[in-house]
Amino acid sequence: MTMTPPPWPTTAPAQPPRRATVVLATLAVLLSVAALIVAIISLTRSADTSTPHYRAAQQADAKKNLCAQYKLAANAENIETNTPNNFALARLSATNGAVILETAAANPALDPKYRDAARALALSYQNLVAIATGKDGGDPELEKVITDTNANVRAMQGICSD
Repeated sequence: MTMTPPPWPTTAPAQPPRRATVVLATLAVLLSVAALIVAIISLTRSADTSTPHYRAAQQADAKKNLCAQYKLAANAENIETNTPNNFALARLSATNGAVILETAAANPALDPKYRDAARALALSYQNLVAIATGKDGGDPELEKVITDTNANVRAMQGICSD
């Protein structure tokens, strides 16, 4: 049996055009180089550019808010701790003061030294409440936490008296 050629003309098997392959390869190389450049630039940027910078007015407002909140908490704590036989409300006031200070210290525009002082006082208030439970005056552990709390109160007073 012999094969007869088809009655229509045949075409050669399809081959991808070489020009398209070269263009796609070149484009892939260019995109890779661009991605590498972007990666290198992002890695070599200084850490300073990644931290937000706040205007002086924003920082001043953050400090003003922190000090207003501190004075609110300190006033309540002063009233509750100087009222005779008011231990439960004094502890609640210290706990509330810690929350108020933590909230005010969370402002990202706040200078870290003010934030650290507020958080230190908040932690002192928390420790005072926890350690004072079941202790009487004169207990060495209680006296130490009272001394630490008073030192942190003086630090906040110094910050907020400017």
